[in-house]
Order: sequence, then C-alpha cells, then structure tokens
Amino acid sequence: MARVLTAVVFIPILMFAIWIGGPLWFIGMAGVAILLGLHEYHSLSQIGGFPTGVIAVLLLMAAFQRGEQEWIPAILAGATITALLQALWRQRGQEDHSEALMAVAIRLMGVLYIGLLGSYLIGVRMLDSTIPMLPAKLLTLFFIVIFAGDTGAYYTGRTLGRRKLAPRISPGKTWEGVAGGLVGNVVATLIAHFTFFPELPLVHAVPLALVMGVLGITGDLCESMIKRGAKAKDAGALIPGHGGLLDRLDSMLFNAPVIYYYAVCFLN
Repeated sequence: MARVLTAVVFIPILMFAIWIGGPLWFIGMAGVAILLGLHEYHSLSQIGGFPTGVIAVLLLMAAFQRGEQEWIPAILAGATITALLQALWRQRGQEDHSEALMAVAIRLMGVLYIGLLGSYLIGVRMLDSTIPMLPAKLLTLFFIVIFAGDTGAYYTGRTLGRRKLAPRISPGKTWEGVAGGLVGNVVATLIAHFTFFPELPLVHAVPLALVMGVLGITGDLCESMIKRGAKAKDAGALIPGHGGLLDRLDSMLFNAPVIYYYAVCFLN
C-alpha cells in the first residue's frame, strides 16, 4: 500500500514539472534527487568527500543545462585531481596507505555513477528540436517505461517467480520477474506511441524498450551489489515502501544516457 500511495503523490508532481512547469522545475527536482542519491551513496560507502562530490555534480548539471557538454571532461578531470589531493591530505600522517586507492575510487564512482549519469536527464530536458514538446515526451516516455518495468517485474516476480536471477546479490529477483518487467517496458512504449508520442517510430519502440528494460535490471542489480557490500538492506528510508532515493534511481541512472543519445541520434 505504501508503494501505491507514494506513486499517487509523486507521479502528478513529476508530470507537472515535465509538462507544465518551466525547465527549472524539472531541473530542480532532478538536481535534488541526484544530490540526495549521492548523499545516500556516501552514507553507504562510509567514505568522506561528499562536499567535493556535490561541487562536481553541480558543475555537471550546469554543463548539461547550458548545453555545454564539452566541459564534462574538464569537470571530471578536476574531480579526479581533487579526489587524489583529498586522499593525499588524509593519508599524510598515516603509516598504512592500503585504503587510499579504494577511497579515491569510491569518491570518483559517486560522481560518475550518480552525478554524470543522472545529469543526462537534464540534458534531455534542454534538448532543442523541431518536434513539438520533444523533451516532455521523451521524459514521460522514460519514466513510464521505467515505472512499467519495475511494476511488471515486482508483481510478476511475486506471483509467478520461481527461478532466482542472482540470489547472492538480490534474492527477491527472478527470471519470471525479468520477463514481466520486459513486457511492461514494451507495453509502455506502445502506449506512448499511440497516445502522446506518435513521433516515436514503432520500429524503434520495441528495441528501445528492451534495451531500457535490460539496463534497468542491470542497474538495479548493481545497486543491490553496492548495498550488499555495505551490509545494508536499503540505501535509505526517504521513500515509504521503496527505501532510499537511490533505490528508485538505480534503474534510471543506466538509462538516462540511453534516452538522451537516442534522441540526439534518431529524433533530433
């Protein structure tokens, strides 16, 4: 019940930000979600450096918002140097430096995994195209495909699930749930095509849905692996019935670049 109530409250707000509010509405929501996800990631890793990650993530979001993606390599280079200097400062008085490399890697992974991948959604919102309302259509497609896949996988897995997908990483996931999720992904793209997104070619819809479905499952498993490593059941407790925000972002982060580059390559 908590999952349903959360969706009832959250989805109208999200659709308002996408279709009615100006760019800053969605960018603000996405920015808050990315930063909260980064905070949960750092809490799981128990490694310092959150302020450094925030600065890098804010710069990445600004680059996508301004359409200046050529600055991304410079931002990532700065984040790398900063993480190394931070590790150097922390290690300067210690004899054991065995954890230095791990600390640097964890800090940079937070910037790449949550900051860079998540910022592609801002890039989608700022796309310019001859197709009317293309950013709103793309983002709506993105979220309904993700939500339909998650819902299909959850309920199919609960009712029909027998064969475990990755029991040592995520015991609740089954191959039957994967099949149900992929069906949900495909149905969502078909609904999008025949309702609000006729510019999405049918020949693209099914392959795009399947790619997003597989990447969503993969992202979910990767986040579960991170939680297992941190010995945590959920990334947080921010969303009733869902756990932490990172538990909802997991299937979105891998797909954000996909929807962006799909639009750039095929619709723009």
